[in-house]
Amino acid sequence: MASAGRTRTKARKAAEDSPEETIPAWQRQSMNRSLQAARARAHARSDRFVAAATELLQLQGSPNFTVQDVVERSGMSIRTFYKYFASKEDLLLAVSETVVARHAVPRLRGLVEKHREPVRRLRAFIEGLVGLSDGTTEPVARTLTSYQNRLAESRPADLAQAMKPQFDFLVELIEGVARTQPLRPDLTVEQAARLTHDLVLAVVHGRLLGLESAPDIPAEVIWSYCSAGMGIDAGESRPQSARKPTRKSRSAKT
Repeated sequence: MASAGRTRTKARKAAEDSPEETIPAWQRQSMNRSLQAARARAHARSDRFVAAATELLQLQGSPNFTVQDVVERSGMSIRTFYKYFASKEDLLLAVSETVVARHAVPRLRGLVEKHREPVRRLRAFIEGLVGLSDGTTEPVARTLTSYQNRLAESRPADLAQAMKPQFDFLVELIEGVARTQPLRPDLTVEQAARLTHDLVLAVVHGRLLGLESAPDIPAEVIWSYCSAGMGIDAGESRPQSARKPTRKSRSAKT
Protein backbone atom coordinates (compact mmCIF):
# COMPACT_ATOMS: atom_id res chain seq x y z
CA MET A 1 0.00 0.00 0.00
CA ALA A 2 2.79 2.39 0.95
CA SER A 3 4.62 1.40 -2.22
CA ALA A 4 1.57 2.29 -4.33
CA GLY A 5 1.43 5.69 -2.62
CA ARG A 6 5.10 6.33 -3.38
CA THR A 7 4.52 5.31 -7.00
CA ARG A 8 1.66 7.83 -7.37
CA THR A 9 3.79 10.55 -5.76
CA LYS A 10 6.67 9.85 -8.15
CA ALA A 11 4.31 9.87 -11.12
CA ARG A 12 2.80 13.20 -10.06
CA LYS A 13 6.25 14.73 -9.50
CA ALA A 14 7.42 13.46 -12.88
CA ALA A 15 4.39 15.02 -14.53
CA GLU A 16 5.01 18.33 -12.75
CA ASP A 17 8.69 18.32 -13.78
CA SER A 18 7.96 17.37 -17.40
CA PRO A 19 7.71 20.02 -20.14
CA GLU A 20 4.08 20.97 -20.77
CA GLU A 21 4.08 19.62 -24.31
CA THR A 22 5.17 16.13 -23.17
CA ILE A 23 2.29 15.68 -20.70
CA PRO A 24 -0.62 13.69 -22.21
CA ALA A 25 -3.90 15.59 -22.53
CA TRP A 26 -5.71 13.19 -20.19
CA GLN A 27 -3.08 13.80 -17.51
CA ARG A 28 -3.33 17.59 -17.82
CA GLN A 29 -7.10 17.36 -17.51
CA SER A 30 -6.77 15.13 -14.44
CA MET A 31 -4.35 17.55 -12.80
CA ASN A 32 -6.59 20.54 -13.59
CA ARG A 33 -9.62 18.81 -12.09
CA SER A 34 -7.62 17.98 -8.97
CA LEU A 35 -6.43 21.58 -8.60
CA GLN A 36 -9.94 22.95 -9.16
CA ALA A 37 -11.34 20.61 -6.51
CA ALA A 38 -8.62 21.64 -4.05
CA ARG A 39 -9.31 25.34 -4.69
CA ALA A 40 -13.05 24.82 -4.25
CA ARG A 41 -12.47 23.08 -0.89
CA ALA A 42 -10.14 25.88 0.24
CA HIS A 43 -12.66 28.55 -0.74
CA ALA A 44 -15.47 26.73 1.05
CA ARG A 45 -13.46 26.43 4.26
CA SER A 46 -12.27 30.03 4.30
CA ASP A 47 -15.81 31.20 3.48
CA ARG A 48 -17.10 29.37 6.57
CA PHE A 49 -14.74 31.34 8.78
CA VAL A 50 -15.73 34.62 7.12
CA ALA A 51 -19.43 33.77 7.48
CA ALA A 52 -18.97 32.87 11.15
CA ALA A 53 -17.15 36.14 11.87
CA THR A 54 -19.86 38.12 10.06
CA GLU A 55 -22.56 36.43 12.13
CA LEU A 56 -20.69 37.24 15.35
CA LEU A 57 -20.33 40.88 14.28
CA GLN A 58 -24.06 41.02 13.59
CA LEU A 59 -25.00 39.40 16.89
CA GLN A 60 -22.56 41.27 19.14
CA GLY A 61 -22.28 44.57 17.29
CA SER A 62 -18.54 44.59 18.00
CA PRO A 63 -15.37 42.65 17.16
CA ASN A 64 -14.93 41.57 20.78
CA PHE A 65 -14.84 37.89 20.02
CA THR A 66 -11.93 35.47 19.87
CA VAL A 67 -10.55 33.26 17.16
CA GLN A 68 -11.85 30.32 19.19
CA ASP A 69 -15.37 31.81 19.04
CA VAL A 70 -15.11 31.94 15.26
CA VAL A 71 -13.73 28.41 15.07
CA GLU A 72 -16.55 27.00 17.20
CA ARG A 73 -19.23 28.81 15.23
CA SER A 74 -17.76 27.65 11.91
CA GLY A 75 -17.55 24.02 13.00
CA MET A 76 -13.94 23.90 11.83
CA SER A 77 -10.70 23.40 13.73
CA ILE A 78 -8.27 26.03 14.98
CA ARG A 79 -5.54 24.32 12.96
CA THR A 80 -7.61 24.81 9.80
CA PHE A 81 -8.20 28.46 10.71
CA TYR A 82 -4.49 29.21 10.77
CA LYS A 83 -4.05 27.58 7.39
CA TYR A 84 -6.06 30.44 5.88
CA PHE A 85 -5.64 33.39 8.26
CA ALA A 86 -2.56 34.57 10.13
CA SER A 87 -4.61 36.40 12.76
CA LYS A 88 -8.02 37.70 13.73
CA GLU A 89 -7.10 40.99 12.03
CA ASP A 90 -6.58 39.17 8.75
CA LEU A 91 -9.97 37.53 9.17
CA LEU A 92 -11.65 40.92 9.73
CA LEU A 93 -9.92 42.21 6.63
CA ALA A 94 -11.36 39.24 4.71
CA VAL A 95 -14.81 40.06 6.08
CA SER A 96 -14.41 43.65 4.91
CA GLU A 97 -13.32 42.57 1.42
CA THR A 98 -16.20 40.11 1.23
CA VAL A 99 -18.81 42.70 2.25
CA VAL A 100 -17.53 45.10 -0.42
CA ALA A 101 -17.14 42.56 -3.25
CA ARG A 102 -20.18 40.34 -2.62
CA HIS A 103 -22.70 42.74 -1.12
CA ALA A 104 -21.91 46.45 -1.61
CA VAL A 105 -20.75 46.37 -5.23
CA PRO A 106 -23.52 44.04 -6.52
CA ARG A 107 -26.12 46.21 -4.77
CA LEU A 108 -24.63 49.35 -6.33
CA ARG A 109 -24.50 47.70 -9.76
CA GLY A 110 -28.16 46.79 -9.43
CA LEU A 111 -29.04 50.44 -8.77
CA VAL A 112 -26.82 51.74 -11.56
CA GLU A 113 -28.02 49.27 -14.20
CA LYS A 114 -31.54 50.70 -13.95
CA HIS A 115 -30.27 53.70 -15.92
CA ARG A 116 -28.58 54.18 -19.30
CA GLU A 117 -27.55 57.85 -19.25
CA PRO A 118 -23.96 58.16 -17.84
CA VAL A 119 -24.66 61.06 -15.47
CA ARG A 120 -27.76 59.35 -14.08
CA ARG A 121 -25.77 56.16 -13.57
CA LEU A 122 -23.11 58.05 -11.62
CA ARG A 123 -25.77 59.71 -9.49
CA ALA A 124 -27.31 56.30 -8.73
CA PHE A 125 -23.91 55.07 -7.54
CA ILE A 126 -23.30 58.04 -5.23
CA GLU A 127 -26.79 58.03 -3.75
CA GLY A 128 -26.67 54.24 -3.45
CA LEU A 129 -23.33 54.39 -1.64
CA VAL A 130 -24.81 56.82 0.86
CA GLY A 131 -27.74 54.45 1.30
CA LEU A 132 -25.48 51.50 2.16
CA SER A 133 -25.46 52.69 5.76
CA ASP A 134 -29.12 51.68 6.02
CA GLY A 135 -30.49 48.18 6.61
CA THR A 136 -30.17 45.19 8.88
CA THR A 137 -26.39 44.83 8.47
CA GLU A 138 -25.69 48.17 10.19
CA PRO A 139 -23.87 46.62 13.21
CA VAL A 140 -21.50 44.87 10.81
CA ALA A 141 -20.99 48.05 8.79
CA ARG A 142 -20.35 50.12 11.92
CA THR A 143 -17.77 47.68 13.25
CA LEU A 144 -16.02 47.37 9.89
CA THR A 145 -15.96 51.17 9.61
CA SER A 146 -14.04 51.44 12.89
CA TYR A 147 -11.72 48.69 11.73
CA GLN A 148 -11.14 50.36 8.35
CA ASN A 149 -10.23 53.61 10.08
CA ARG A 150 -7.50 51.73 11.94
CA LEU A 151 -6.38 50.04 8.73
CA ALA A 152 -5.96 53.43 7.05
CA GLU A 153 -3.00 53.98 9.38
CA SER A 154 -1.64 50.49 9.97
CA ARG A 155 -2.30 48.71 6.64
CA PRO A 156 -3.30 51.27 3.98
CA ALA A 157 -2.40 48.98 1.06
CA ASP A 158 -4.65 46.23 2.43
CA LEU A 159 -7.49 48.72 2.91
CA ALA A 160 -7.09 49.96 -0.67
CA GLN A 161 -7.21 46.37 -1.91
CA ALA A 162 -10.39 45.69 0.06
CA MET A 163 -12.09 48.77 -1.40
CA LYS A 164 -10.76 48.26 -4.94
CA PRO A 165 -13.89 46.68 -6.52
CA GLN A 166 -16.01 49.58 -5.32
CA PHE A 167 -13.47 52.22 -6.34
CA ASP A 168 -12.90 50.63 -9.76
CA PHE A 169 -16.65 50.69 -10.40
CA LEU A 170 -16.72 54.41 -9.63
CA VAL A 171 -13.80 55.02 -12.01
CA GLU A 172 -15.72 53.13 -14.70
CA LEU A 173 -18.78 55.35 -14.20
CA ILE A 174 -16.83 58.61 -14.23
CA GLU A 175 -15.05 57.48 -17.40
CA GLY A 176 -18.50 56.98 -18.94
CA VAL A 177 -19.45 60.54 -18.05
CA ALA A 178 -16.14 61.91 -19.35
CA ARG A 179 -16.84 60.36 -22.76
CA THR A 180 -20.01 62.45 -23.08
CA GLN A 181 -18.86 65.72 -21.48
CA PRO A 182 -15.55 67.06 -20.14
CA LEU A 183 -14.70 67.07 -16.46
CA ARG A 184 -12.99 70.06 -14.92
CA PRO A 185 -9.73 70.61 -16.80
CA ASP A 186 -7.65 70.33 -13.64
CA LEU A 187 -9.09 66.89 -12.75
CA THR A 188 -8.22 63.46 -14.09
CA VAL A 189 -10.78 60.66 -13.92
CA GLU A 190 -8.69 58.96 -11.22
CA GLN A 191 -8.53 62.14 -9.13
CA ALA A 192 -12.25 62.76 -9.50
CA ALA A 193 -12.98 59.20 -8.42
CA ARG A 194 -10.65 59.39 -5.42
CA LEU A 195 -12.06 62.71 -4.18
CA THR A 196 -15.64 61.55 -4.67
CA HIS A 197 -15.10 58.15 -3.08
CA ASP A 198 -13.31 59.56 -0.03
CA LEU A 199 -15.89 62.32 0.46
CA VAL A 200 -18.91 60.02 0.26
CA LEU A 201 -17.30 57.40 2.51
CA ALA A 202 -16.47 60.10 5.07
CA VAL A 203 -20.16 61.04 5.23
CA VAL A 204 -21.26 57.40 5.40
CA HIS A 205 -18.71 56.56 8.09
CA GLY A 206 -19.77 59.58 10.12
CA ARG A 207 -23.37 58.40 10.03
CA LEU A 208 -22.49 54.84 10.98
CA LEU A 209 -20.31 55.92 13.88
CA GLY A 210 -22.85 58.48 15.08
CA LEU A 211 -20.40 61.39 14.96
CA GLU A 212 -21.93 64.72 15.95
CA SER A 213 -19.73 66.42 13.35
CA ALA A 214 -21.39 64.41 10.57
CA PRO A 215 -24.91 65.79 10.03
CA ASP A 216 -27.43 63.72 8.17
CA ILE A 217 -26.92 65.34 4.77
CA PRO A 218 -29.46 64.14 2.17
CA ALA A 219 -28.05 61.95 -0.60
CA GLU A 220 -29.23 64.33 -3.32
CA VAL A 221 -27.28 67.18 -1.72
CA ILE A 222 -24.13 65.05 -1.65
CA TRP A 223 -24.69 64.26 -5.33
CA SER A 224 -25.09 67.95 -6.20
CA TYR A 225 -21.88 68.78 -4.37
CA CYS A 226 -19.90 65.98 -6.07
CA SER A 227 -21.21 66.71 -9.56
CA ALA A 228 -20.45 70.42 -9.19
CA GLY A 229 -16.95 69.60 -7.95
CA MET A 230 -16.30 67.48 -11.03
CA GLY A 231 -17.68 70.19 -13.30
CA ILE A 232 -20.47 67.91 -14.52
CA ASP A 233 -23.58 69.39 -16.10
CA ALA A 234 -26.10 67.31 -14.18
CA GLY A 235 -29.01 68.54 -16.30
CA GLU A 236 -32.27 66.85 -15.40
CA SER A 237 -30.43 64.76 -12.80
CA ARG A 238 -30.19 67.74 -10.47
CA PRO A 239 -32.59 67.81 -7.50
CA GLN A 240 -35.74 69.87 -8.06
CA SER A 241 -34.79 72.46 -5.43
CA ALA A 242 -31.46 73.13 -7.17
CA ARG A 243 -32.92 73.86 -10.60
CA LYS A 244 -33.28 77.42 -11.81
CA PRO A 245 -36.86 78.62 -12.29
CA THR A 246 -38.01 78.58 -15.89
CA ARG A 247 -38.94 81.74 -17.80
CA LYS A 248 -42.59 80.80 -17.51
CA SER A 249 -42.45 80.42 -13.71
CA ARG A 250 -40.69 83.80 -13.31
CA SER A 251 -43.29 85.58 -15.39
CA ALA A 252 -46.05 83.91 -13.42
CA LYS A 253 -44.73 85.51 -10.24
CA THR A 254 -44.83 89.04 -11.69
